[in-house]
Amino acid sequence: MPEPESPELRRDSTSTIVAAVLVCLAAPTVVLLAYDVAGDAAVRRGPLIWLTGSAFVGAAVPYLYWSPYRALGLTVYAALGWLAATAHGVYWHQWLGWAHGLPLGVIIGSLARGWRGAPRVEENYVLIGAVLLGAGIAWGFVLVERPFTGAGYFILAIAVGLLAWSTTRLFRPLFELTLEPVLWVSYAVRGRGPGFVGFPRTGPCLVMANHACWLDPIFMAKVLPRPITPMMTARFFDLPIIRRFVMAFGVIRVPEKAMKKDAPEIVEAIAALDRGECVVIFPEGYLRRIEERVLRRFGQGIWQMLQARPDTPVYACWIEGGWGSYMSYFNGPPTKNKRKDVRRPIGVAVAAPVKVPPDVLENHLPTRIYLMNLVLGARAHLDLPPLPPFKLPAKEESEEEANHNTEGGE
Repeated sequence: MPEPESPELRRDSTSTIVAAVLVCLAAPTVVLLAYDVAGDAAVRRGPLIWLTGSAFVGAAVPYLYWSPYRALGLTVYAALGWLAATAHGVYWHQWLGWAHGLPLGVIIGSLARGWRGAPRVEENYVLIGAVLLGAGIAWGFVLVERPFTGAGYFILAIAVGLLAWSTTRLFRPLFELTLEPVLWVSYAVRGRGPGFVGFPRTGPCLVMANHACWLDPIFMAKVLPRPITPMMTARFFDLPIIRRFVMAFGVIRVPEKAMKKDAPEIVEAIAALDRGECVVIFPEGYLRRIEERVLRRFGQGIWQMLQARPDTPVYACWIEGGWGSYMSYFNGPPTKNKRKDVRRPIGVAVAAPVKVPPDVLENHLPTRIYLMNLVLGARAHLDLPPLPPFKLPAKEESEEEANHNTEGGE
């Protein structure tokens, strides 16, 4: 029985299909307006050549960008550019082929680049139907004869609708794409490791990593080729401005309690896995504080997730460079007693996926030690020196004693 499509994937699919339909509806009329220039047939072919050639160039642009998902954000920028070209055409009655071909090509290329999941036959029929309907509308404008004023306003309406739709529905990739230049100024983030080969763009997976600075979730979002569902402590989640964004992005809120009888964040994380999302967790549950301890004992939350969903593929990661950054506790609280980061190297290693053996999953402590050693092992993909592995204590200990006695690699 096929795996049910996740709401996140369904929303992305709907967003891209509707945007593509709007382009297909408009394309025949755009060709008509570009061709409608004074002169003989040879002169009229010029704008069409520019329209077609620039569309192919524009369609290739998103494929030069490394992140398939974030490339969807280019749709919004291209839609804005196309709206400007359309407004120019309506006002000045000039429909330059390249001015429409380039943004329309970028839009189609971005939608194709960011597509996730298996294509469905009915969606192809919808697109073909949109092209035929668009051709019929264009022929209707031809029958009305020149001037094609109505055709210009039709394209303008489509361009406004496309910009409004893509901005609303593709806001997350747009937001991440817009912030990327800001991140680039401060950090040079590079991903390495076998986990990137064939990393699933759909379906549930659990990504775990060490936690050395505030921006670790952003570093993970930067290198992974799909939207992530991270966890965030209530301290930051509940901030008024941040809350509006993280709720829209599906971030899981982690209550800040010293002793928690229940853990709603674990229930939410399991539900996210059931929805086919990529859950990112920092199992230490604590930001690194001192030089000597590179990794704290993992909490039981990740064991509870995997015990509930044992077939979930787990990607162990190591983030190097966060400790000592402006956003770390090195030499004081984050943003204190440190220089601001400028192109600080950040390495993110992603190991090949594993499924925790059933015999290990039977008890929480062996599972936690097993996962901690997987994270330590990911360091090798950044050519970092190996650290002593964590060892299973001879008997059950208190958390404080266990942290002290099993600090392998610290």
